[in-house]
Amino acid sequence: MSEPQRPSRGLGRRRGRTARIALLTLGWILLTFGFIGGLLPVIQGWPFGVAGAAILYVESRWVQRKVRRFRQRNPKFERTWLKARAWLRERRRARRAREASAATRR
Repeated sequence: MSEPQRPSRGLGRRRGRTARIALLTLGWILLTFGFIGGLLPVIQGWPFGVAGAAILYVESRWVQRKVRRFRQRNPKFERTWLKARAWLRERRRARRAREASAATRR
């Protein structure tokens, strides 16, 4: 008999153990570079911090819980979060519609 499938850990698709560990490590390294870059005037830290936070948010349930709690405690941030998600959803929908109309014209 086949084994029952376990639910995926993060928001992303299921990955192998090695890929997951590599992505989590990359996320923490980028977040650390972002923090260091925020303290040092030599490098810009925010691109590294944003990339690291995005990778960790997708891959780590712990980070997802922390973000959820932060959103619940800060209603202004929650409104901004929801507006950003709606904007991204609308952009994706418009892009798919453009691609579909371009495919039908061919």
